[in-house]
Amino acid sequence: MKTIKSKRFGHWEQRMNGFEQHGLKPKAFIKMLMQYGLARADAKRHMRELQQAEVWYSADGKYKVVKQGVTKEWGLVHADGLEGLTWLSIRIDNGATHLCDWKDFQAIKNDLTSPTREGIEVYPSVDRLHDTDNVFHMWVFPEGYMLPIGWGNKDVDYTKDNSPYQRAEDE
Repeated sequence: MKTIKSKRFGHWEQRMNGFEQHGLKPKAFIKMLMQYGLARADAKRHMRELQQAEVWYSADGKYKVVKQGVTKEWGLVHADGLEGLTWLSIRIDNGATHLCDWKDFQAIKNDLTSPTREGIEVYPSVDRLHDTDNVFHMWVFPEGYMLPIGWGNKDVDYTKDNSPYQRAEDE
């Protein structure tokens, strides 16, 4: 089992790949995807892509994150030049609550990709809405890509939260 140290969560454990999390045999998984309208070849390709995904669990038991590289061929990237995009599918793993803490999501991005990469959540128009589970999706851009929106400089107020994560981020 692979682990990654985390100042906020203790550590992360990679327990399985993206395909294994579904608990299905390959034939059953392909059949399920075909029932959703995918052609057999596309279902097999999707299964192979999921096998490359990493499923990480925070040591505190709060989060499950599926980390997966995304390419334009998936239909999720709509512009050239975004090779190296990472998709983090974030779930609160206790099943009881759906509130999130921004600092947790910042730490997830830092721990599982890099503190120097930028990520976003997208709230699409209703004609592109995708809502099948209560999951947060973060799109993390390649190293060096800076979003053309947002604050241009760092401004952190340490007096509002004594979190060790905030102080540690400057180390």
